[in-house]
Amino acid sequence: MRALIIGGGIGGLTAAIALRSKGIDVDVYEQSPMLKEVGAGISLWPNAVKALANLGLGEALRSISHEDSDFALKRWNGAVISHTPTRVLKQRFGGGVILVHRAELLGILADSFGSEHIHLGHTCAGIEETPGRVTARFTNGETTHAEVLIGADGLHSVVRTALEHREPVRYSGYTAWRCVVRFDTSAIVPSESWGAGKRFGIHPMKGGRVYWYATDNTREGEIDAEQSRKSHLLSLFKRWHQPIEALIQAADSNILRNDIYDRNPLPVWGSGRATLLGDAAHPMTPDLGQGACLAIEDALELAEFLASASDIAAGLRSYEASRIPRTTSIVLASRRMGRLGQLSSPLLCRLRDLALQLTPEALTLRSLTPILSYERHLDI
Repeated sequence: MRALIIGGGIGGLTAAIALRSKGIDVDVYEQSPMLKEVGAGISLWPNAVKALANLGLGEALRSISHEDSDFALKRWNGAVISHTPTRVLKQRFGGGVILVHRAELLGILADSFGSEHIHLGHTCAGIEETPGRVTARFTNGETTHAEVLIGADGLHSVVRTALEHREPVRYSGYTAWRCVVRFDTSAIVPSESWGAGKRFGIHPMKGGRVYWYATDNTREGEIDAEQSRKSHLLSLFKRWHQPIEALIQAADSNILRNDIYDRNPLPVWGSGRATLLGDAAHPMTPDLGQGACLAIEDALELAEFLASASDIAAGLRSYEASRIPRTTSIVLASRRMGRLGQLSSPLLCRLRDLALQLTPEALTLRSLTPILSYERHLDI
């Protein structure tokens, strides 16, 4: 069996590794002329870390990662609302949260899979299924065929559209800025601070770096010139607790800005010999830190169902039936968390912060259990 994966991001390359581990030939087609990820950090929760370790990537992952210490949720002035002890996460879920640079994670995935089956500069223009195979067409005029095709081509997936899912993306109501800076991490506590309609997250990374992100409620499509982003953020977060202003000041011209989108969950992802994975299937807001984690989970589940099925289409539908309930619930939970974090009424923010402060740790852990307790062990 040969599989085509459209999209060479984190989900696509993890799927390629997982499928090959089951004896399936795989080729990855990526539209970019080079494998790259945005210059930002990414948090991997225990569900994703265990999945990558199951693919034999545990040691490589440790070499590029920083494990968070206890995480604090704070008010804009630094007052602690709640905290999540790492030791409790380890006891309950087998690990804490690790921070990696997206580009470095993509690098270890590409190294594990190998470059000979990664085809760069191939933008998918459409797909077509005929008896016994599925064909992908690319804007450079090339075509390729295989027995199965996986769309892992992100939020604006061409494969998703080709499968007749044409509903628009949904704007969340807020935009986000992200940056990785050189900074003294010795006194940095992983945290997210909440104000009225704004948030600021701080996470130390390996190599004397800090990943930070900021959010603000804005109209969709607003832009700021790259050279003015620092000054704009300094005005937005003026008088917030330290080291927020210092972290913004430490940025060069590498601050990324993106409006935040998701999509309403689908009841079915694919048809015939084609399916979706990761953001192409279930794009979500970053409010639970599960976007890449669920794509990694998808990869292992896809490999397991496809390899064990006597019929390719049936295997893909079983994969979807397994994943859709879980991913749907997390997409909607992440959306709710975003709405809570972006409340703009000062009164509602005070009530929100008080309610979170009074929430027992046991209840918080119970809410995380359905997300973080996932495990899939591939028989490889």
